[in-house]
Amino acid sequence: MSTETDLKLSLCWYDKEQWELLAQIDPDGVDDTYEEWRKSANEAISNIEANGQSVEKISINVLELQKWCREKGVKPSSDARAEFAAMLSRKRHEKQT
Repeated sequence: MSTETDLKLSLCWYDKEQWELLAQIDPDGVDDTYEEWRKSANEAISNIEANGQSVEKISINVLELQKWCREKGVKPSSDARAEFAAMLSRKRHEKQT
């Protein structure tokens, strides 16, 4: 049985190629460069972990994200990406059990 302290926050993680694809389709807009995004993401992770929460980086394939969004009838917004990452995390952990 897991407890609240076992829970991890799922965070979308992109390599440079995937981030560049995301930058082309993101309706919310992205940081000006991959390096800026990565710095902001790492700062967010540090802040979250400083508050006692664990973070799980979920590598995102933007083409798979787009397909999932089309199937759901949603734009690849930050909310949709967060939901997609949580779904991938659940699938990952189901395979481990």
